[in-house]
Amino acid sequence: MPNFGLNSFLRVIQMIYGYARVSTDKQDSDNQKNQILDFANTHDLGKVDYWAETISSTKTHRLIHELVEVLQKGDIVIVYELSRLARSMSELDSIRVKIADKGAIIRVINQNLTLTPDGSDIATQALVFALSLSAQIERNMISDRTKSALQAKKSAGAILGRPKGVSRLDAQRADIERYLSIGLNVTAISKLIGCNRQTLTNWLKLHNLDNA
Repeated sequence: MPNFGLNSFLRVIQMIYGYARVSTDKQDSDNQKNQILDFANTHDLGKVDYWAETISSTKTHRLIHELVEVLQKGDIVIVYELSRLARSMSELDSIRVKIADKGAIIRVINQNLTLTPDGSDIATQALVFALSLSAQIERNMISDRTKSALQAKKSAGAILGRPKGVSRLDAQRADIERYLSIGLNVTAISKLIGCNRQTLTNWLKLHNLDNA
């Protein structure tokens, strides 16, 4: 979380920041965090200072603006997808420019994109616009399909929600087994997948995957 130490302006070490924005979906927040931490680990970027916020369409104060203020030259901001930085095209362009003015770099996981401080040319702006617009359209379509599917199930008498006895870690089993195969311990894996260490330990024992 944010650290506004009095001597922070003296910092010369490159910082790696992860940023996630969600509305109210906790699972989506966990997914973004897992992707960001996994990306940083895979690319040997070092420790990630993770920032996340849950916002509504009416919220005016944004944590991303506080993050921009603490950025220094050479810092890296990792986001799952470009549209997570903002809720509109104009806001996205404003935040992108402010991050560039700080001399920081944006790494976008989903689109495999790196935005450097000097990337203010027309081609980069066009690419950013196209990716953001595409992501926005895709989210709207997924949202509409999800709402329609849920309504259809509800109308058919289906009980919505996760069945009792089913852990959300079940859906992340492939990732967990991959982390185990490369020698990561329970503490490291729990941070990568965004869960409590004891929760993961119990899950591993239940599925006979305990490597402790």
